[in-house]
Amino acid sequence: MLQDFDASRENAFFQLFQEYFDLEKDVGKQHDVANYSLDRLIPLAAAAGNPEKSLKLIHVAGTKGKGTTSYLTGALITASGHSCGVFSSPHLDTVRERFQVDGRLSEYDELEALAKPLCAEIRSRGLHPSLFEIFTVLALQYFQAKDVEYVVLETGIGGRLDATNYPEEKLVTAITPLSYDHMALLGNDIRQIAAEKAGILRRNTPVVLSRQPYPEGEATILQKASELQAPVLRPDTTCDAASWLPAGAPPYLLENFQSAWRIVEVLGLQPDRAAFRPPRLRARFERIRENPPVVLDAAHNGDSARRLAEAVAVCYPGCHFVCVLGSVPGKDVSGIVEGLKGMDAEFILTNPETPRGSALPQLEEAARKAGLKIRAVLPTLVSVEQLPSGEPILFTGSFFTALIGEKLFHV
Repeated sequence: MLQDFDASRENAFFQLFQEYFDLEKDVGKQHDVANYSLDRLIPLAAAAGNPEKSLKLIHVAGTKGKGTTSYLTGALITASGHSCGVFSSPHLDTVRERFQVDGRLSEYDELEALAKPLCAEIRSRGLHPSLFEIFTVLALQYFQAKDVEYVVLETGIGGRLDATNYPEEKLVTAITPLSYDHMALLGNDIRQIAAEKAGILRRNTPVVLSRQPYPEGEATILQKASELQAPVLRPDTTCDAASWLPAGAPPYLLENFQSAWRIVEVLGLQPDRAAFRPPRLRARFERIRENPPVVLDAAHNGDSARRLAEAVAVCYPGCHFVCVLGSVPGKDVSGIVEGLKGMDAEFILTNPETPRGSALPQLEEAARKAGLKIRAVLPTLVSVEQLPSGEPILFTGSFFTALIGEKLFHV
């Protein structure tokens, strides 16, 4: 949240990594197959002292719900009386969000104390990792320094060649629902995408497999699990997820909780209901105002947009929304538009608030082609006065579009 952000401290922290910004902020390089590799991780981890070897790792991949499942898993582990770190991406306001222990954000001083010697060692060895690769290893160093028992790693992109997949030993892996995303790296076929995600599996290591929307994708994962003799477990649909989450949680969040519950069961842990603190799931059907409703959701592919439209219909029956929609380059804007087409809504198209760029021209073209009711196209959205007053509003299409809603409504 914005109160966790200190501009001077944030800038000073990122200045330590100035020469590694290219693969984090340049979308073209970030999605370049030539840069998508684990080759740089082994020497990088060695430079950091291989912190992964002292930690109990849970690894979560997927297209939809992997971040939510990671946060819920961490909260349940903490409620079981064990310390747990969660490494996730991207951050919305502050880099501190990426490195959390027992639901608390890291401190700038703690991160800098580890980052400075790590960067010095990287330079002394002549290594050239990406910023995300450094952050992955830095996270494990941080969790080791905090003496946590368990660590949940959320993949960045894909799985097989994602930086978070370099540790060999894991206690359990999990794959949330798959869809079409990052296709330049992962492939245009759901079986190719599934094979990349299944790359996080390890021999004889249990995998919790969420309900999959594409049977051929699920079959690919099951085949890989069979080859590795990795036991396949399904989300625990018998747990009373609704009683653990805030009232009115949409169906897909309940499914994420069931996956997290199963992960914790595999670990042999028993969460204490009284000790459980639901994590703040930013931009995951996050309701920041109720009358009239303002909802933030980071749905950024076709299937997640469809599930969002279903959730709105269930949670707000008969309610007409104004949907603020913005997307970043590389996303399936046509799929997002198709997923939202069935909503009772008018649309305001805009640019997400991010240096990664915007897909507004493609989004507008897809929206007009699909026949969406476009209320306005606002390249810059900086004031609530630009929005209709007294009407329900939904911000979606990207985490960075949801961030506009946070700022406008002072969350």
